[in-house]
Amino acid sequence: MRESPALDVMKLLDERGGQIFYHDPLVREISFDGYTLQSVLLSPESLAASDVVVIVTDHTHFDARLIVEHSRLVIDARNFTRGITSEKIVRL
Repeated sequence: MRESPALDVMKLLDERGGQIFYHDPLVREISFDGYTLQSVLLSPESLAASDVVVIVTDHTHFDARLIVEHSRLVIDARNFTRGITSEKIVRL
């Protein structure tokens, strides 16, 4: 986790006032910028409650269509949503 690009993205969002949540079944808890975060359940409700979903790790066992369907905006830095056409997706 120490060199994960997700931490850099989280730091940038935090510095700009974002409320940070994350989901990773392999990392249940992280210490970040002086506080501890717990992995949240990836569900239609948690996706819909988020302003933006940022994908920085390509876990193939996630359902990309479910994520896009229930999210307001998806920033995809890993081409995880390849093959899906949606105005909600921004690919980096």
